[in-house]
Amino acid sequence: MRRRPLTEVSSRELRALLDEEVAYWGEELLWDFRDISSAVASSLDHRALTGYVIQDGPRAIAYGYYMLECERVILGSLFASAGFRQQGLEDGLLETLLLDAQRHPGNDRVECQTLFSTLGSGLPYFAKAGFESRGRHYLVRELNGSMPSLPQGFMPRTFRRDDIARASWIVYRSHQGSLDAALNLTYSSVASCRNFIETVVLREGCGRFEPEASFVAEGPEGPWGILLASRLSRTNGHICQVSVLPEAQAQGLGAGLMAWALHALRREGMNAASLSVTVDNRGAYRLYERLGFRLHKEFAAHAWVRPPARIELPGTGQ
Repeated sequence: MRRRPLTEVSSRELRALLDEEVAYWGEELLWDFRDISSAVASSLDHRALTGYVIQDGPRAIAYGYYMLECERVILGSLFASAGFRQQGLEDGLLETLLLDAQRHPGNDRVECQTLFSTLGSGLPYFAKAGFESRGRHYLVRELNGSMPSLPQGFMPRTFRRDDIARASWIVYRSHQGSLDAALNLTYSSVASCRNFIETVVLREGCGRFEPEASFVAEGPEGPWGILLASRLSRTNGHICQVSVLPEAQAQGLGAGLMAWALHALRREGMNAASLSVTVDNRGAYRLYERLGFRLHKEFAAHAWVRPPARIELPGTGQ
């Protein structure tokens, strides 16, 4: 076996492994991974993807990569072929990628969410490298059985493109001081929240955006809460983001938005819905459990900043 930088290989050399990854995440997470895989292949052919592949002779059997985005390095997929998983290949790749990412010129922050990893959370390796980590769960519920009742007197409207600016403010405000904001630079400013929302709504960065299942909860002075949904596959919808302004929380807006979204996803022909949540966000977790979501996969969120800076994590239960 040998390890090669991804800048030295083409998509053709990784084609069988990439196709296997598409099939694996389609079954494991109900996620059509073809668009992400195509982007990886394109980056490989442009020699623009930083990472490594492990080959057994000419066959690619594992790979992992990272990318520079918004003043941080983000670790992407860490995938090993069937028959080679959890035998040390992913461990070695992760250790090397973390070291490279921390040494990346001009970079002072590294983040990773291990949803797309056949290693799992990799907690010991992140801890050794000085990361702060918290568990996250990927939850799924069926939409072909009993559904949550729609709240009386609550009539959200569908999300429009001209809602993006206000939605960015809502997402930012709802995450201020939260554990998710400490671990994910996405929530650090209104501008970064806007980039995230535009990625979901305009650039299909989390599956195909579903406008008929994305809603705004109106308050006396404009929107107080938003929910963005997408289609991850032909049969699976996804709740990409649900946020309510702090002053409007604990009034049932989040639950109402979720109920409307689940009914809309079923009307759009999907028979399952998924979302991810930080385990320590107990209020949100309890809501999703009441709505019928159940654990599908455990993973984790990890973040590191160059010392002497530190990541300050708030208390749990928010």
